[in-house]
Amino acid sequence: MVRPEVDQNLIDNYSFLADIYDDLMIIDRSNYDIWRSYVKKYIHGKKILELASGSGIFASLLEEDGYNVLASDISKAMRKRASFNFDGAYIDLDMRHIDLEDSFDGVVCILDSINYLADGKELDATFEGVYDHLNDNGVFIFDAHSFARIEEFKNPYIEEGEIDGVKYQWTIRSDEMDMSIVQNFVFYLDDRIIKESHIQIVHRPDVLIKAMEKAGFKVTYIPDFIENEKELFIGEKK
Repeated sequence: MVRPEVDQNLIDNYSFLADIYDDLMIIDRSNYDIWRSYVKKYIHGKKILELASGSGIFASLLEEDGYNVLASDISKAMRKRASFNFDGAYIDLDMRHIDLEDSFDGVVCILDSINYLADGKELDATFEGVYDHLNDNGVFIFDAHSFARIEEFKNPYIEEGEIDGVKYQWTIRSDEMDMSIVQNFVFYLDDRIIKESHIQIVHRPDVLIKAMEKAGFKVTYIPDFIENEKELFIGEKK
């Protein structure tokens, strides 16, 4: 199977989207309490590394819950945006290359950010890096797109609207051949049009579980964590 290349520029392609990201993705906020409940249930210490923290909302919620959170992201634009939501430590970090002089009781990665990893090699690098940075009995929690999303977006989703005076078009389509979900954004400014594109790969759950076990994790798999949208994976370091 030939998979689409996930270019660094795509992963860091939040240059304009970052400014309106929170308003555009407001529907996901209704799920934050679900993620928080799993963190409270499975992560027993207070020191957490969050991968792909984006605009910092979840990091701020974890901080409210009493956790000592180190937020991280590969996108400079999103890290800048996070200053409006999170006042804790926030570092530049590519989840495929975790090399920190620290260890954690838990590592979390939400909002299907794992699906930006293009193939088994990137999954292995990420999961091994997470494992190496967890304390004994530490826990890794992440969600991923379910296969239902491929079926859902066979017919492209199209949304048009306006946020803070900026008109936009957001389209989502899937490709069953390479198991990808492609999101395209077009922003219509007074003097120019800005386009952004994001590619995610829908990995089979058995592939994710195998990669986690290869890294050393004891895995708990929760299908339909969010019905017809997301699956949840919990790895415990033994």
